Amino acid sequence: MKIRDYSLLALVVLCGVLLQVLLVAASNKETPVRAAEEFTRAFFKLDPAMTDRMCVDLAADRAAVDHLIHSAAERARARGFSPGYMRMQLFHVESSVVAQDAQTAQVQINSEMRRSIHPAFAFFAKMWGLGAAYHLEETLDLVKEGDLWKVCNHDLQIIM
Repeated sequence: MKIRDYSLLALVVLCGVLLQVLLVAASNKETPVRAAEEFTRAFFKLDPAMTDRMCVDLAADRAAVDHLIHSAAERARARGFSPGYMRMQLFHVESSVVAQDAQTAQVQINSEMRRSIHPAFAFFAKMWGLGAAYHLEETLDLVKEGDLWKVCNHDLQIIM
């Protein structure tokens, strides 16, 4: 009887591992929604890696990205804060594809944003209701370059 119990347990564990592998593979699929969310998160964190999700034409203007980060830092200094003050973290992100064909897509993003001087700050501010929450509603146009979806119509301006 003991061998049967262990074989049933082994079967359940094996099914669980197989299901986990399938879920991980499905979550790594490249989609326009994933690309739009990755770009938006990097953009509002003022992360230079946002260029990884920008189309060639937009990413080629490296000066615009540098200007965005520099001007955000200057606005923070003018308010008496460090440059990190302008970073925002997204919460409750809701994304949907408005239109899509083989090479282009349009994605609508709705989210709540809070200041993210430090990742822990944004988490605790959300948990305890500290600081202001800003609403983000944005529609991004994406194009498929190679195997990756990339944002192509962004004006590179921080709204805060």
